[in-house]
Amino acid sequence: MPGVSRDNDTAVGDLIPSQTTVKAEGEEIIVHGNSVASHAPCPTPGSHCAATMVAGSDDVYVGGIAVVNLGDSASCGHTSTGSTTVFVG
Repeated sequence: MPGVSRDNDTAVGDLIPSQTTVKAEGEEIIVHGNSVASHAPCPTPGSHCAATMVAGSDDVYVGGIAVVNLGDSASCGHTSTGSTTVFVG
């Protein structure tokens, strides 16, 4: 099982949580559609300026929205980091 992605994890740019009720290791869990901070090669045309996370979890939800796991992709193509101690199915 992959580790859960949290606030302060990255997909090159920092992951920005939209929910504040569920945490892992003291950080808010990242869910499908959460923003990724702008990162290189922004402002070159492309999706690195306004990327969002695409959750891979089919079984774990926060507020009805799928949880993002370590290795899930952002819309820009980068993958997320995540916990090495808190795992989700």
